[in-house]
Amino acid sequence: MITRKRLMNNWFFTGAYVEGMEKTADLKGFEEVSLPHNPVDLPYNYFDENLYQKVSCYKKILPSLKIEDGSRVVLRFEAVMSVARVWLDGVLLGEHFGGYTPFEFDVTDYLNPDATRCLTVLANATERPDVPPFGGQIDYLTYAGIYREVYLDTYAKQSIRNVRISSPSPLAQNKTMDVEVYTENFGEPCSATLTVALTDKSGIKVAEKTFSVQLKKNSDMHKVQLENISGLDLWSIDTPVLYKVTCTLSASATDVTSSASATDDSFVTRFGFRSAEFRPDGFYLNGEHIKIRGLNRHQSWPYVGYAMPSRAQIRDADILKNELNVNLVRTSHYPQSIEFLDRCDEIGLLVFEEIPGWQHIGPSVWKDIAVKNVEEMILRDWNHPSIIIWGVRINESIDDNEFYTRTNNLARSLDPHRQTGGVRYIDNSSFLEDVYTMNDFVHSGGDIALRPQENVTGLGKKVPYLVTEYNGHMFPTKKFDCEERQNEHVLRHLRVQNASYGDKSISGAIGWCAFDYNTHKDFGSGDRICYHGVMDMFRLPKFAASVYGSQVAPE
Repeated sequence: MITRKRLMNNWFFTGAYVEGMEKTADLKGFEEVSLPHNPVDLPYNYFDENLYQKVSCYKKILPSLKIEDGSRVVLRFEAVMSVARVWLDGVLLGEHFGGYTPFEFDVTDYLNPDATRCLTVLANATERPDVPPFGGQIDYLTYAGIYREVYLDTYAKQSIRNVRISSPSPLAQNKTMDVEVYTENFGEPCSATLTVALTDKSGIKVAEKTFSVQLKKNSDMHKVQLENISGLDLWSIDTPVLYKVTCTLSASATDVTSSASATDDSFVTRFGFRSAEFRPDGFYLNGEHIKIRGLNRHQSWPYVGYAMPSRAQIRDADILKNELNVNLVRTSHYPQSIEFLDRCDEIGLLVFEEIPGWQHIGPSVWKDIAVKNVEEMILRDWNHPSIIIWGVRINESIDDNEFYTRTNNLARSLDPHRQTGGVRYIDNSSFLEDVYTMNDFVHSGGDIALRPQENVTGLGKKVPYLVTEYNGHMFPTKKFDCEERQNEHVLRHLRVQNASYGDKSISGAIGWCAFDYNTHKDFGSGDRICYHGVMDMFRLPKFAASVYGSQVAPE
């Protein structure tokens, strides 16, 4: 089993980077901090976003570490904003472009059983035009720092690095589970046994299969199918039943070319059996027609930006599900934390997850990073039953058929079981995705709340169609605005939801947005806040929150 060490405490930080800091273990001028970390605590409003758009330097002294024969040690970052360069004792391990997806480095050959090592991370939070979402204007702040988890992971010589699970017949009485197990063999080719076990929440094993595999040197993938599984419950909005999948790899000692004994490694993930499909006549979960009623979410908070721990991520999911009573959240406009998505799995909150970006499409190197973001997002999140659609288009961007053919093809090759969407604001756009996802801001207080999809798509036929934003900047409302304005804010959300429910060809509508958020000087109310939420930045409700919170059974 992977041995994971959390590296969250005893970091050292300076916001005054000087060239050459990465080459030494000198901590003079550094302050001790913990992760998640925000380099600059910002005022609630009226500030200059250039305050955090700098290069910060982090250091951490890694303890001496004895590595078992053949094992590998990997340093994993869940996210660093927005370009990270990483050194160990002055040796450059590599760099990563983009502030919302994970990355890792193999540090086995750099560690020492008898001495500590100095880890240095440069976090460049400047808005580099070659890195998404930058290059144009963006209607939100990207903050700075190492704001998600960092781990030191130890893998056995023969190990499991990832697992992808799907069910080709989730609605059948007796179900099938397809499992793809991605292995890594740091030794010579050898034989092994692979066991896949499915257990319920009580720990009762409901299915298991063991088979022999040949492990090639380096990376490989093995497919296994568990068939005719009876007694399984479906994952749904009301009953989000999750199962644990444990994959165990046992390498044969007689085939391993060393004196070491047999090695075992395991990988544990969760899975929910469900079908999710957008059709021309709406969205269907487990074959049942469900009208999507959702809100968009930015993962930011007052003062600290993105640097909030897992309990705050979990709390946001609970607010959306249990206080606002929506059935879907869109992760606008980037992949969000694993803890947030895990909680969505647990409470039955559907998710539309998308890649980073806002309107602007950069040059070829920028596009290559965006395509890489698609891969990093899907490889991290493909087992979440809550995720029902991948957003593979830059939010509100113009058409770019070559670019978006790449993103769609990659998403479909990595995960052929989920549909793709591409959020646009232009009419008659090239329809390369599976679902035509559209920001419809037609409602300005008059009689028209949403447009018929045929007037938007220009396709002359019904297609899977989802409204991904409405309201927002059309009628920004502060929590302390007068009653008349807050009443109109309520009515505008109600009118759009009413129109959505009245049109069977619209799968649903996702309001802009759940929570107010800080923004650039070019947007919002001039005080660096977009007052677009039905709650304020502190998650306190405005009147319009009741539009969504009221959508429950009377009891």
